[in-house]
Amino acid sequence: MRVLADGRVRRTRSEWQTILKRFARSGLTVTAFCEREEISPSVFAAWRRKFGETKVKEPRFVELAPPSAAAPAGPTVSAVPAAGAFELSLPGGVVLRWKA
Repeated sequence: MRVLADGRVRRTRSEWQTILKRFARSGLTVTAFCEREEISPSVFAAWRRKFGETKVKEPRFVELAPPSAAAPAGPTVSAVPAAGAFELSLPGGVVLRWKA
């Protein structure tokens, strides 16, 4: 850890990784941990996003397929494969159309 002339603290990546491991073992809230360690919660959150998220996130792609006859009420999709366009009808009468 380096303290700059203006009083700000600079930490290396390995120091932040160690801090994040200590936080995970601490059982404290982010606020309580940051107060104890004298770390800014916003700086801690930025480094936590950068290094602390090790979970594999689920893909966000959702395939749209033409509705079946037994499809529940709600958004519907109409595909027009020959033209390369499709239409998405949402509840409330909103219709989104895409052309290829």
